[in-house]
Amino acid sequence: MPKIYDAVVVGSGAAGGMAATEMCLKGLKVLLLEAGPGLNIATDFHHHDKPYAFRFRGRIRPREQAKYNYVVNEWNRPSFVNEMEMPYTGKKFVWVRARAVGGKTLHWGLVSLRFSRRDFQAARYDGYGENWPLTYEDVAPYYTRVERMIGVCGNADHLENNPDSHFLKPVPFTCPEWIFKSTVEKRLPARHVIHGRSATVTEPGFNGRAPCHYCGHCGRVCNVAASFSSAGVLLPLALQTGNLTLRTNAIAWKVLTGPDGKARSVLFVDRATRQAEEAYGKVVVLGASSLESTRLLLNSKNEQYPNGLANSSGVLGHYFCEQIMAGSIMGVVPQLRGNKNRGGDARPDGTGIYIPRFRNLGEKHRDFIRGYGFEGGGGSAEFPGFARKIPGFGSRFKEEVKKNYAAVISIGSFGEVLPRYENYVEIDPEVKDAWGIPVLKFNVEWGPNELAMAKDMVETQQEMFKAAGIEVMSERTEPLPPGWSIHEQGTARMGNDPKKSVLNRFNQAHDVPNLFVVDGSASVNATEKNPTLTILALSMRAADYVAEETRRGTFG
Repeated sequence: MPKIYDAVVVGSGAAGGMAATEMCLKGLKVLLLEAGPGLNIATDFHHHDKPYAFRFRGRIRPREQAKYNYVVNEWNRPSFVNEMEMPYTGKKFVWVRARAVGGKTLHWGLVSLRFSRRDFQAARYDGYGENWPLTYEDVAPYYTRVERMIGVCGNADHLENNPDSHFLKPVPFTCPEWIFKSTVEKRLPARHVIHGRSATVTEPGFNGRAPCHYCGHCGRVCNVAASFSSAGVLLPLALQTGNLTLRTNAIAWKVLTGPDGKARSVLFVDRATRQAEEAYGKVVVLGASSLESTRLLLNSKNEQYPNGLANSSGVLGHYFCEQIMAGSIMGVVPQLRGNKNRGGDARPDGTGIYIPRFRNLGEKHRDFIRGYGFEGGGGSAEFPGFARKIPGFGSRFKEEVKKNYAAVISIGSFGEVLPRYENYVEIDPEVKDAWGIPVLKFNVEWGPNELAMAKDMVETQQEMFKAAGIEVMSERTEPLPPGWSIHEQGTARMGNDPKKSVLNRFNQAHDVPNLFVVDGSASVNATEKNPTLTILALSMRAADYVAEETRRGTFG
């Protein structure tokens, strides 16, 4: 007889890692399936190696560049997928995927923003789409619990559309950030320039974790878990309970059901041996990332669900949403040129500055609904990217770089992409990955609302730089392709009506009561805010529900 776990969880990143950990803490026996290897965050990455330690200065070798997406380099390569082995088809889309214990939380930007009351009920304000089947008040206690578990630094700004978290002390602004803040807020009063909110421990003694040591290498994996990752923070808690079984290199293929139509097991392929195996659970929880979980459900079609498991509504794969990255701008604060201050060259990701949404909160914009925000910062990295914008060579070139080192500031935009039925993913009928599993085909493109918003985003970034007296060094005025934000959501959305949604308000499938989907695919709309904190909160909430229903004997 095969072992039957209380729950089988697919994916070990933010969603799956939180679900597995919370259920283990509640006493459930959990099997966690991860498609990639288990990497040691302290020893398996080149955390502090300099670019000149690599043959191609940290870039992927030219012969291997076709295998990887735009975020991959020699520091983070061990955890990202080889796209020659895992292709996808359809319209142009940039799909960033990590396969390792911890998933994309190993390298994410750490920006941690609560959704607001307006975000959960956006349709009530502008009439577009659907409201979430839950409110901010439903999620707020879980935001608090997550923040006290992972640590979020920032400042209480008391902005209605950007609820405050339970903050650790913020990382101080740099000189160009202070100048930008003071001038923009004075000349454009509707704009706020606030501290970035980052999942980084900035104070000693927080849950036994070391505080940030300001190496500036968060994206290379924090080797002391000062910045949050599932591998560094969540899964150690789960393993300490003795209730977690971790199975690495297990590539989920489909969810199998029994005669009663309930989820019975997860069929997976061993990454190395390519042998198929089944993992049995009273409950199946998918947290493999929005698009991977949707791919798994679509590949799980059977006689009862010919269009994909739990897809009697027909909306599985549809209503894809994310953020459009429409513009970015970089410049120099003239009065700081020549300043020798090196502050800002080694700060945790997600700190810097954040300019919250200011469109369509009061007066309605004539060209688009919803809104956008900006993320950025002042100062330069250890090896400043702006140097590529400066002509020259040798000692004179180096001196010119040093003159601008402490004076540079940049911002980039994130705008809400509306969930539209026409934006969807499906299974490609012909193409399979290296393990014989059918791949996704993308049917996603920007709509008129996103393009109108993008135009305004570019205009406002120029407006703010002009107001702050910043000399523009470079600017991008065209939107990046869909997927670039790495914030994909909405393809298995929740709702009260089973005819219009896949999941209920507890991330539970309407059609299959012992099946839960806890990643970004559950989102009803994307908002302009980074989604990870909300994914963590909703996954914790769903795990609590599973634990309570298990205690009651609901799942057998």
